[in-house]
Amino acid sequence: MTSRLPERIVFDAEFVDDEPTISTTTDTNAAAAAAAAAADRSGLVARTATFLSAAALREATAVREGLRVLTSERTGWFNSALVTDAHVRADLLNDRYATWQQDQAREAQRLTEKAEALEKSADEKLAEGSADDADPADHKRAGKDAEKLRSEAAEWRDRIRQIELQPYTGHREPTAAELATHRKRMGNRRRWKAIAATLAAGWGMLQFGGPTLLGGLLSGLVAVGWAKGRFTTWRAAPPEVPQLDYAAPAAPVTASASAAASPPGAAFIPNQAAPAGPGFTKPAGPGFTASWTPADTPSPAPAEPVEGELDCEETDQLTEAMLAAGAISEGTVRLARPDSITRVPGGWLAHVVLPKGDGVTVETVLPKLGQVAGEMGLDRARFFMDPVHASAGGNAKTIAVAAFQEDPFTTPRTSPLVGMDTVDVWEHGIPVAFDAFGALVNLVLKDTSLALGGASRSGKGAALRGIIAGALLDLRVNLRLVDGKAPGQDRWRNLAATFIDEPGTKGAKRTRALLEALVADLDRRAAILKRYGMEQIDDPDLIAELGGLELVVVDEAAATTGDKKHGTAIKEALSSLAARGLAFGIILVIATQVVTKGADGVLPRLVTGNVTWKWAMRVTETTESNMALSQGAAKAGWDASTLDPAIRGMGILLADRYRRIRSLWLDGPDLLTLIDNITRIRTAAGRLRGQWNDPIEAAMRGLSTPAPGHAPSPRPAPPVDEYDDIDEGQDDEFGPEGEDDGGEHDGLEDDGFTADGVPVLLLRAHEAVADAGGRMHTGPLAEALGYEDSRKLGIALNGLLREVDVERPAGGQLRVPGTDKPGLGYYADTLATAIERYRG
Repeated sequence: MTSRLPERIVFDAEFVDDEPTISTTTDTNAAAAAAAAAADRSGLVARTATFLSAAALREATAVREGLRVLTSERTGWFNSALVTDAHVRADLLNDRYATWQQDQAREAQRLTEKAEALEKSADEKLAEGSADDADPADHKRAGKDAEKLRSEAAEWRDRIRQIELQPYTGHREPTAAELATHRKRMGNRRRWKAIAATLAAGWGMLQFGGPTLLGGLLSGLVAVGWAKGRFTTWRAAPPEVPQLDYAAPAAPVTASASAAASPPGAAFIPNQAAPAGPGFTKPAGPGFTASWTPADTPSPAPAEPVEGELDCEETDQLTEAMLAAGAISEGTVRLARPDSITRVPGGWLAHVVLPKGDGVTVETVLPKLGQVAGEMGLDRARFFMDPVHASAGGNAKTIAVAAFQEDPFTTPRTSPLVGMDTVDVWEHGIPVAFDAFGALVNLVLKDTSLALGGASRSGKGAALRGIIAGALLDLRVNLRLVDGKAPGQDRWRNLAATFIDEPGTKGAKRTRALLEALVADLDRRAAILKRYGMEQIDDPDLIAELGGLELVVVDEAAATTGDKKHGTAIKEALSSLAARGLAFGIILVIATQVVTKGADGVLPRLVTGNVTWKWAMRVTETTESNMALSQGAAKAGWDASTLDPAIRGMGILLADRYRRIRSLWLDGPDLLTLIDNITRIRTAAGRLRGQWNDPIEAAMRGLSTPAPGHAPSPRPAPPVDEYDDIDEGQDDEFGPEGEDDGGEHDGLEDDGFTADGVPVLLLRAHEAVADAGGRMHTGPLAEALGYEDSRKLGIALNGLLREVDVERPAGGQLRVPGTDKPGLGYYADTLATAIERYRG
């Protein structure tokens, strides 16, 4: 039997009674709803978990990316990789300016302290002179001394004001190498700052909270990383270029623009090879002056210039400056000819003619150089005036002028000795430096000896290298080199005929032997010249017969002249060579840091007084500058203590007059190549030490009998007291002709100096006044000293007193016991004070 399921009953809801069905479906629906709700809740949780995990991953990725960017940025910051060249340039120029400001402030502070010390001394002088027990003469003397001290202090104050008003002139565009070096320097500074900040943070964590503070720092780091990852626009950018702390000068005109603006004639650019055509040159020799050399190719004579062609903007400005400075009183300054001005980037050079009718000449204008420079808005480092030699068409009213916006000595010049095979030191000289006009300065050994002074690291070594190398390129030169700061000149050991570098007394002993052998050789050389009827070497052909030129170079003279055992003898020998050596071909070149004079000084006055060239590089004090150059040099505006310490080799030369120069550069591979060249040339000529018979070396070693005339000439015995060195023999030695006149004096025989630097006339006058009771009128003093003209004696004595700033009380008016009325004369105390100053 087949069973069938009943058909499914379908209810039509419209006809079904609701009441009975409610109870039957409620449980079913509730269960379904509960299941659906449970399913919804589980889906929400899953979706929430998925959303949160995705968000966490996204933010973690942002933090990781941000921290990577932060690390990259900080690395770039440490290495200054994000800094542009423009930023580095501005930072470097600002650093230079800040350094200049600090130097100016230090210099002003130093001068202020000097001025205050002088003012304090003036007050003390006045207090001493105003004491109750002071006599009127002491009061008057104290007043004069105080006035002098205050005047000197006022000069220092004026110098301070000049420093404060001095504009910044050190702007110079940095090179690519300087930018790269400064970029590294910036990175080093940043790294040190970061290390300091890290140490400070570590110390803070240890002191204030430890882990809590560390957690805060880490949270902050994560926050920064998250921000950099989320906001990609918040990334490090190159910092803004800082503004310069000073007003940079306008960009210099280009060479083409300068040439277009300049009148006909070749452009002149300092420190570069001179182009063909007219240009500024200087003849070789110690007495060089600026001159104009015409073009090699002859050109038609120019038409007579009209008056307007001789005026230009530069001459108008120069005229106004000279009028304001009092260099001229009327008229205008004009060009020597229309093409005698050369405009260069940042400056100009010209030959100008002073106005007629007001009596001014080159000699009256040159002392006004500083004032004219000031009126031009420049200083002595950027403004120059030189006389024009007559051979170049100059006269008493023609002057060479150069004005620059920047110091023309900033850029060094390589010595032309590099690549040369020979030098004529006797006629043409050794190129050792260049001047503001771009012309070479030649050291001609025919008439020139040199005292070179300057502080440590001022450039003396570079100057000596050029002198030594140039001299060795002349085979007639025998180099005698004393290295007082060994191993400063060790590179010349195998090329010098005599090389001394032993320290202490041993080196001083050998130096003494060398100098005394050369002093003895003077007689032999004089005998040879006498046979030809000559007093000095007038014919260069005689140099070989004399045995060559003896060039004595002493580097750091204090190492030998200060020796307790041999120093005095060394000074005496140097004095003899300085007085007579040049005429016979023995030349001195002496370098020292401080040129102090007197018995205890580095160099005797008989040396410094007979040296024809005085070259002072940068020194630390004005007094040292005056000692290296001459008394009164600083007051005239030539103070080596004001030279820029950043320009090594920069100096002031006193030859025929003062001028600024800078030594030529010779070092590195160029110097090594030149030394090899010199060695090759001298070896081939048999002129190295050991290749020829050297009588000076033989005399020093005592290996053979010296040549005739090498025996030391007798010298007067050393004095027993301070007055024993003024006897008749001493007068003969220091007289102008070396002859005895039987004791008669006409005011010229007593112009010599003793070994300790005291004038003989001053010692004799002091002895006579002391013997007369301590005071003496000029007339009786002249009779006692054998002078026929008391006026000449007074002029000579007063000049000696002024040289060491000694003033006679009451202007020299004194009353001598036993005389009717007061008259001009001298106190023994005054003369004794002058003697002590000469010795000190």
